Amino acid sequence: MLERLGLDDEALRPVYMLAYGRQRLVEIAVSLALSPKVLLLDEPAAGVPSGESSTIIEAIERLPQDIALLIIEHDMDLVFRVAQRITVLVQGSVLVEGSPEAIAADREVRRVYLGSARRHE
Repeated sequence: MLERLGLDDEALRPVYMLAYGRQRLVEIAVSLALSPKVLLLDEPAAGVPSGESSTIIEAIERLPQDIALLIIEHDMDLVFRVAQRITVLVQGSVLVEGSPEAIAADREVRRVYLGSARRHE
């Protein structure tokens, strides 16, 4: 798992000595070692410096296709990069569900989350 996530060169270092983004990758590696059918990631790049967040996104993109992935995330760039289907919640209620293209085109989503001038296509 460490090799798959690019952590094999740091396998002998205590986790607390790793950069925060690398620590998050170790958490994903531990989860993958349990052979999950579903992996829940709650804001996987939260608190990770922007220079390290791309490593986490790339690791998510390389996850085996047979693992269902549920990501709770506010970073819309990450969501649109990795999601196949998106459910948008507002105050705990479903606003809309659909493909990334449908969500990006939805007026209410753009107003509430993306800003009317921003596009993700």
